Amino acid sequence: MIKAIFFDLYGTLIDIRTDEQDPWVYAILSRYLQYHLVQVGAEELKEVYFGEIEQQFRKSREVYPEVDVYKIFSIIMNKYGNRWYPKSVIVDTVMLFRSLTIRQFSLFPYLLEILTEIEAQYKIAIISDAQWVFAEPEVEILGLNRFFQHKILSSHYGYKKPDVRLFQTAMKKLRLNPEESLYIGDNLRKDLVGAKRADMRFIYFGQEIQEYNGFKPDGVFSDYSELERVIADCDLTMEGK
Repeated sequence: MIKAIFFDLYGTLIDIRTDEQDPWVYAILSRYLQYHLVQVGAEELKEVYFGEIEQQFRKSREVYPEVDVYKIFSIIMNKYGNRWYPKSVIVDTVMLFRSLTIRQFSLFPYLLEILTEIEAQYKIAIISDAQWVFAEPEVEILGLNRFFQHKILSSHYGYKKPDVRLFQTAMKKLRLNPEESLYIGDNLRKDLVGAKRADMRFIYFGQEIQEYNGFKPDGVFSDYSELERVIADCDLTMEGK
């Protein structure tokens, strides 16, 4: 039987839309950085930001490489600044950058009510391609921190989904076997494939069940008011096998 439910974060728990290409973002951030004596123009800041990300990807030996945006900004600030910058200053800079890029940021309807019900029956945790430097505060801002003690975030590990190690790490933290674990996500390429390669069951947050790369979800829902029923159906299906 299912003992734990793991959730993707962005697009599954948090309804979010961002725009990291907007020149306005870098104009404001460039002006802010001047107060820390970091002298870099808006266009150059945008160019070096994406350039450092690309360089980190090229250096990685991972099949599904991930970067740490905190480290990216640390490199930028130390390159264009004239002093040593403590962690708190770099973190604040990254969080400002993130806040400038956000265009939509909220929880999906009925989510908190459903999590309250689910938490009483199962262990729950997060497995997500996410940057710890702003994912941690965003989870707290939206009141999700009380539900999720365990958060497996790709930026801590240097690789991202569908790398099976993220799923295995999450199960190990909760001391669970794959047959006791269920993953919920909105991305078939990352979430479905990763969960199935880890031998977990998978429920798709989308409109209809779709196969991808030879894998098929064990259930589907498009509204959180449906989730408890879909989980129960998934559990019953496995009991019948």
